[in-house]
Amino acid sequence: MKNAKLSLILILIAVSADLAQSLYIPLEFEEAYEDGTRSLDGKPGTDYWQNKSDYVITVELDPVKSTISGTAEITYYNNSPDTLDRIVLRLYQNIHKKGTVKDFPFDKDEFTDGMNIQSHAINKKNIDLADTSVEKTGTNLIIKNLNIPPDNQTVINVSWDFKIPKENTIRMGQYDTTTFFIAYWYPQVAVYDDIDGWDMIEYTGQAEFYNDFNNYDVKITIPNYYGVWATGELKNPEAVLAPQIFERYRQAMISSTNVNIITAQDYLTKMAVFNNQNQTSTWHFFASSVPDFSFGCAANYLWDGMTANGGAGKSVFVNAAYNPASLDFYEMCDVVTKTVEMLSKNLPGVPFPFPKIAVFNGKGGVETPMMVNQSSTRQRIWMVHTTVHEVVHSYFPFYMGINERKYAWMDEGFTQMLSEYIQFELDKTIDFRARNVKRYLDNSGQFDEVPMMYPSNLIRGEMYGNQAYFRPCNALNILKDFIGDTQFKKALQEYMKRWAGKHPTPYDFFFTFEDVLDDELDWFWQPWFFRQAYPDIGIDTALFMENNLVVKITKQGELPIPVVLKVKFKDGSDTKVYRSASVWRPSGGEDEDEITIEMETERKVLSLELGNEYIPDADTTNDYWIFK
Repeated sequence: MKNAKLSLILILIAVSADLAQSLYIPLEFEEAYEDGTRSLDGKPGTDYWQNKSDYVITVELDPVKSTISGTAEITYYNNSPDTLDRIVLRLYQNIHKKGTVKDFPFDKDEFTDGMNIQSHAINKKNIDLADTSVEKTGTNLIIKNLNIPPDNQTVINVSWDFKIPKENTIRMGQYDTTTFFIAYWYPQVAVYDDIDGWDMIEYTGQAEFYNDFNNYDVKITIPNYYGVWATGELKNPEAVLAPQIFERYRQAMISSTNVNIITAQDYLTKMAVFNNQNQTSTWHFFASSVPDFSFGCAANYLWDGMTANGGAGKSVFVNAAYNPASLDFYEMCDVVTKTVEMLSKNLPGVPFPFPKIAVFNGKGGVETPMMVNQSSTRQRIWMVHTTVHEVVHSYFPFYMGINERKYAWMDEGFTQMLSEYIQFELDKTIDFRARNVKRYLDNSGQFDEVPMMYPSNLIRGEMYGNQAYFRPCNALNILKDFIGDTQFKKALQEYMKRWAGKHPTPYDFFFTFEDVLDDELDWFWQPWFFRQAYPDIGIDTALFMENNLVVKITKQGELPIPVVLKVKFKDGSDTKVYRSASVWRPSGGEDEDEITIEMETERKVLSLELGNEYIPDADTTNDYWIFK
């Protein structure tokens, strides 16, 4: 047995050396390859597994007391080969307790007791939270001394309540007397995966979530004059909507143009918009195979809806709920519809993953499955920017199951990059590709700029944005540039096909692209994703004699970037020479750090200039050359 295991390790090392070249692979990842849960060609391994849960939740929101109270029955499925001796629950609202670690300043006057667990049972056995078998660590609750064999399910019953925050509104909260967005709100089973086992990372506010793909059956009770918009499909619209509103809702579900489901006129005429036969209404939603559930609720909100073509003959119900004073929201459904259709048709060119997407006029710009929580803005461009970005998150991380806590760049970086062309198509006020270059250069090359492979949950301040959004966005654009649009789309679609509904890691992305392209890309992955490095190229020497221009360009930073050389002539004309980032690809085992560009021309050369607005270059002082 020992010899067989040694042989397997030797084979792994040999294959790793062949496919992964010099990429650093941590021990827990090597163990996953050895166990067969992942493979070095980027595909899920033959023994890949992941766990999941079914959530049946009833919840009541009291807008007067600003409280949430709920009960849940959670059926947890252990699909792993391991016998689990514990369950880890996430109690996100404990971030509001005094003493828990927070990434941002909190209003101390609004500290609460966090999430109050009223009762808790596992397989009908009551759990005493004061028992030594229960451990509380910040936002995690760990129940030990369990025995959950492989291929078994465990039923967790829990009831809880908490005070809805009004000032410390990270991703959720109460925004005025009648407007609430509720996220990070229920006791949630943490992920147990093949890389780390239980995800024990605490929620401290900045890094977002990492969830399994679960089923949610949720009933939300609220006063009858409130509307509710949530993850999943509304199962009882005829029970909660007034007949006329229900008919408009049905029309919106099949209309390719915007339908005003609830209008300002409805409120002015005091027409009933919801079913108010009882003092409260219970809204029933169901969502299958999604990583989270959220909902927004408000009184006196307008509601628009229409359908988008989600690709492959799939209709997507697009809707927006908003304050009548939010003028930018009046075209929200049109912007979301165009975004959904461009995503499904162009890049990534994958059918939209969900049957609906709703934008709720709350605060900030926050994504959850099928939901966007978004502030109003006075400038259309920022409405377009935020809307597009949050809708693209439907693919990354909600379709792909990315661990945002450790690899935020795998969802924010892809989202930032894929949003650029849609944002510019819908509003040309700002070229966001050029802006993302500038934002990256604000921090590039500084001492505390950490590599993208550094765990995101350990990064604080501005560098989180650089590591999660701007550096990866630029890296992906450069990758797309040198492999070409067609090949990039092909590799991206294969990566998404392999890992949709699963939990990809950075190595699954790297190895899938290499597998699809039949190319080793270490020379690119290594500096851009693993190293503390910056981009900088410059003109070293330039000579123009006898109608021949010879320019030597050196790579003074470690990151490979494209070369655009603009040659200006004395007659006022100019021309450009282009080389992709692959010009710096090592040859003969040596890194390329200089290239020579030659050009024959009868025109007299006046000056040279390197770069453009789409190429990040940390030092532009060496990008110019003037001939005397």
